[in-house]
Amino acid sequence: MSILKELLKETGDDALDLVKSTFKELLINAKNDTNEIIKETGKRLEKWIEMRAKGEIDDDELEALLNARRRTVRQFILMKEVSVRASLEKISIALVDIVSNKFIGVIF
Repeated sequence: MSILKELLKETGDDALDLVKSTFKELLINAKNDTNEIIKETGKRLEKWIEMRAKGEIDDDELEALLNARRRTVRQFILMKEVSVRASLEKISIALVDIVSNKFIGVIF
């Protein structure tokens, strides 16, 4: 029975390490990507508001630019969602691999 306990402990440790490292990477990437789009959006909004204040664009043009930016941000969010789902699927597959490799190693 101690072999089984040791196997479960090793599997748990490996799985925990995998999950921690993957989530840490996901969080860092999400933070960096989100900061980038927020900064870019802020710069664009500032420019467009200045253009509107100077009369370089009218209300309809400003609204069109804002709508285009909303679509871009929504697309970014959807792309991030797909990326995170793919990462979670990879984690799931890796966890199954860790468990199966440990148990197969003991059985054979």
